[in-house]
Amino acid sequence: MRLQVIWITILQAAMVESLIEVSGYLGDNVTLPSGAGASWNLSKIEWSILTNNTWIATYRSGRKNIERFYRYKGRLSLNTTTGDLTIHNLSRKDAMDYSVDLENVKGQNRANKIKLTVTERLQKPIIEVTVYGPTEGNCAVRLRCSSDDQGVNFTWRVKLPNVIVYNTQDHYGSSVVALLNTTQSGAEFICTSSRQKENNSRSVFPECSVKPPLTPTASPLSPEKRCRYGVTVFGGVILGLFLSAAVMFFFGDQIKAAWEFIKATSGNIMSTRFSCLPTISHVQVSRRTA
Repeated sequence: MRLQVIWITILQAAMVESLIEVSGYLGDNVTLPSGAGASWNLSKIEWSILTNNTWIATYRSGRKNIERFYRYKGRLSLNTTTGDLTIHNLSRKDAMDYSVDLENVKGQNRANKIKLTVTERLQKPIIEVTVYGPTEGNCAVRLRCSSDDQGVNFTWRVKLPNVIVYNTQDHYGSSVVALLNTTQSGAEFICTSSRQKENNSRSVFPECSVKPPLTPTASPLSPEKRCRYGVTVFGGVILGLFLSAAVMFFFGDQIKAAWEFIKATSGNIMSTRFSCLPTISHVQVSRRTA
């Protein structure tokens, strides 16, 4: 019984499992350290994932296999000297716990766990510029800095002397209002977003100047549109002529007779109407004698 306890104690001392946290960026490469001692001459390396210890990379009897699991095919590199595993072109699905079992030529064993987190690199901030004015040679410029990333802080820098700047910050970003005049040029406003040890910047060069209004001009028709419109007009003319000819062919006699009737009737009506009215001079004379 005492010998069994000693043996278990030796095994526990040989296989000390520790948790190592590693962080990598989306699309980059990351190396997971095996934790093997510098003096170890490794004879076996087994990297695995999931609770059922699915092997993804192994080194046994001098043979290396890094194509064991479909998700990692073509994306792994195994250093058989240190036992370190490199994952290329990181994806979000790579974020998980990894286990490594090591054995050296002396028969010593060691096991470690590595927790890998995958994050996206901090993006460049977004700057929106609004210019008010100019009025009497001055204008106000409002610049708003924001980011699609979460948990970032913003700072502003202005590379131009004698510029009055007011700074405000809210939940959506950071804004500055600067007073410029039309004689100032080359004013550079730099917004930097930062998160932990990362930062990224963007700069803009707003101007305080009067720009003439744009005169709307009709865009020229493309050759395809000109051709299409020409065909449409030509087709309409041909269709009108065809319909006119068809009407005259089938109803020409009726149209002619109707026209003669209208002229005769109109002449009789007009003559009757004017014969019933007194002349203008007669009316005027009657009014005077009355």
